[in-house]
Amino acid sequence: MSYFTNSKERIFIRYLLLLFAGFLFLAGCGSNDTEEPAEENTESTEGTEEDASDESVEDKEGTGSETDPETDTEGTESEGDTSEEESTEETEDTTGEDRGTEDSDRDDEAEDEETESENEDGTEEDDSSDSSSSITDSASADSAESASRDINFEVTEEPLTGLDGTEMTSMFEMNSGLGEQLSNAEESDAALEEVLMPKEDVSTYYAETFMVIHVFTGDSEQPADSDMAGLTAEIDESDAFEVFSGMFDPAESAVVPYAYANTDSLFVYENGMWNDYTGQADAEEIYYGSYSNLYDAFMESADVVNVSEDDENYYLHNIGSEDVLHDTFGTLFSVEFTNADLAEQQNGVIGVVDKETNELSQVAYVSTAPGVVEGERLHIEVSSNLDNYGEYDDSGITVPEGIYE
Repeated sequence: MSYFTNSKERIFIRYLLLLFAGFLFLAGCGSNDTEEPAEENTESTEGTEEDASDESVEDKEGTGSETDPETDTEGTESEGDTSEEESTEETEDTTGEDRGTEDSDRDDEAEDEETESENEDGTEEDDSSDSSSSITDSASADSAESASRDINFEVTEEPLTGLDGTEMTSMFEMNSGLGEQLSNAEESDAALEEVLMPKEDVSTYYAETFMVIHVFTGDSEQPADSDMAGLTAEIDESDAFEVFSGMFDPAESAVVPYAYANTDSLFVYENGMWNDYTGQADAEEIYYGSYSNLYDAFMESADVVNVSEDDENYYLHNIGSEDVLHDTFGTLFSVEFTNADLAEQQNGVIGVVDKETNELSQVAYVSTAPGVVEGERLHIEVSSNLDNYGEYDDSGITVPEGIYE
């Protein structure tokens, strides 16, 4: 039994990423054509919240749609095994018969049957592979490269120190190195408005946001339980918001299709196909870690955000207990503790901005709090990365093949 189940009466984390809020809305408000998948997804989400079970992130967020390719593959393997067993049995049955030309003929027939079985297996496995890899087939080169991802969610500690000496601990490898960079940076005279590129100047880019959650008990340095989530996105903010997004599947260590949306359309990938949810959510609800939202969060926190710099980057940061960080970045990523001692909650944010281009390349957000029960500690950490600014200006972001047919 997982720790979440054992401790749900004592402490419970509701960490529903706003990144997934759009799909959760869809799951509860699906059209008649997709009503059954929507109901199943809703039940999965409710089960997670009530039982606090240790299920996959996709089930918690109400997706659960990427299991079909695995099921198909398992079915194929089973059929292949059966065919091979039948073929072997036929061959064995001939051992007591005449060993003349009849034996030779049966051997040939057995080989033919095995060849046909293997061909059928290969065809069915190809179909399963096509379903699970459609994000790669229909996406650009960048999306194809991100289809397989090896993300280390294990605890990787690094101290984060604020200007006033306040310390927090980063535990996510995707944020590793930021503590050292910040400690080597010097306080800057540059203003926040001078450092960040105006959001009106941003066109297209690639973005991804990953979150890890740890629950610690007693004096253990290893979490009693952990969970993770992640989204990737090709985004176009040049005119109206347009996004093509993938979701991280920890079971497969891969990014699987999630959603495509613009001002006129919304398609969500479920059960091996793209389903039309147009009109049920805005494109901005598909991926909340956009440049514009991160820009607004920094500007709303400007009174407490410090600016440091080294030769290559500016660092926008605050390590401490400022409530405004939770109100901005915590709200943006929907980080919320219940049954925790919020008076002792610590929040830290570090933004990395390229000095030459003023492009925001990374945002790390860390929030910790002790539980109301002595010895319980909670740690939530987000790593949001932005790259390839202008990459899709000419080609446009990926539009899944066949969605408008």
